[in-house]
Amino acid sequence: MIKRTIQRLHNSIAAIMSNLPAPSPDCLKRKTEDQKDDAEFVPKKSKTIKKEPVPQMQGNPNAKRKVAVLIAYNGKGYHGIQRNPPYPSIEEEILKALLALKAITQEHYDKPSSIGFQRAARTDKHVSAASNILSLKMVTNIENFLDEVNAILPNQIKIFGFKRTTKGFDCKTQCTGRTYMYVLPTYALAPVETVVTDQYRVTDEVLARVNEILKLYIGTHNFHNFTSGIKPTERRAYRYIISFECGKPFVREGLEFVTCKVRGQSFMLHHIRKMIGLMIAIVKGYCKDDVLQLSWGPEKVDVPKAPGLGLLLDELYFDGYNKKWGRDGLHEPIEWSDYEDELEKFKEEYILPEIYKGEKNDRVMWDWLKTLHMHSFDVESKNTRRHRNQSPDSGENTLDAGDEVEAQEKVLKPPKTDSESTDDLVSIAEQGELTKETVSDNSTEKIRGALESGCTKTMGDNSVLDSEVGQEVQEVNQESASECQKLGQR
Repeated sequence: MIKRTIQRLHNSIAAIMSNLPAPSPDCLKRKTEDQKDDAEFVPKKSKTIKKEPVPQMQGNPNAKRKVAVLIAYNGKGYHGIQRNPPYPSIEEEILKALLALKAITQEHYDKPSSIGFQRAARTDKHVSAASNILSLKMVTNIENFLDEVNAILPNQIKIFGFKRTTKGFDCKTQCTGRTYMYVLPTYALAPVETVVTDQYRVTDEVLARVNEILKLYIGTHNFHNFTSGIKPTERRAYRYIISFECGKPFVREGLEFVTCKVRGQSFMLHHIRKMIGLMIAIVKGYCKDDVLQLSWGPEKVDVPKAPGLGLLLDELYFDGYNKKWGRDGLHEPIEWSDYEDELEKFKEEYILPEIYKGEKNDRVMWDWLKTLHMHSFDVESKNTRRHRNQSPDSGENTLDAGDEVEAQEKVLKPPKTDSESTDDLVSIAEQGELTKETVSDNSTEKIRGALESGCTKTMGDNSVLDSEVGQEVQEVNQESASECQKLGQR
């Protein structure tokens, strides 16, 4: 069946071909020439067109772009960087300036989260930053943007530049490391028995001891005792410290200073100030190194917090983002080496002088050191005091509280005049803390002077200080504080 069908088809094709006219010679010639041309033709490979990088800020001038903004500021007078109405903040000043330039709208000003507003590192009250990053969406094609925005901002806050980023960029979550500086006067490192003045200069042995203590912080530890509101069982209590070191001393405003630099992945509230505070306590001799191990345990330990004056944010790192996006030809890496000179100049003009002058004029660290002896450096539930001369397992202390307070006062302050001592008694009375323990045996004349000045407000039938000097000093109530305050004003 199949063979017959094929045979029929073959016969039909042969019959059709026989009836076709024969081709002319010209047609055959043209066909031969066409075949020759086809043989000579060699198809060329298609040329690959290289895509040019898109200019960073090209497009609709009114369109908002996601950017990373480089800022620096002196935190004096502000309640930290984070916006917290009605208190003044760094973010509030910057958002106002952007709104004035129409880089953001009123709606975005009222609700910054709608434009992905974020800061890379949070700084506390009065804490400065020599470099910090903000990420947000804003209008970027504004003529003379940097000059205009910095003219609106206070002198102690400055925007240095911005870079285009990916749409999903978040400077907080994608920051892989932060470096902070803490500038402190070297007399804070002097042993507690040493009498110090403005001319005190730290020794190499003390600096070596400082770096020895700071190295103990390196690594991953449970820092729940170095912040507030975090339990030791929480995962966020663990932080990784990459490096921590103290630099060479230098002199400013007649005082000698050193700078401690710490780099870590992230830090908590008061974290660095407490690390510095405990380091000072160990170096001065108020406690031993084992307090560090105790503080990383589950118990609540009394850890002192150093003043915020010397703390500032120094540098931020975006290694992961730069590795993935910084080389794609469309986005710039988040690094600011081109602005190093400007940042250093701002730091030297607006940040560091405030620290030097604040210590010289206000004696911030000096006053804080006078309270250091009040800390127990031990588990708070024990309600005990561990001293440098007390072993961890011993309940005895070679120095009593009175001797220690007296030694601390001798170290920190030169001998006072009678008027200064009387003022101190009045100040203590104002706080309601005038007791027998607060007055030494050699202060009878000063107490008599305070009595004769009229600071003898009674509490019921009991006088605060009896007319006979040397009798027991009783506690002053709240009313005596107001009376003594009036006396001080006169």
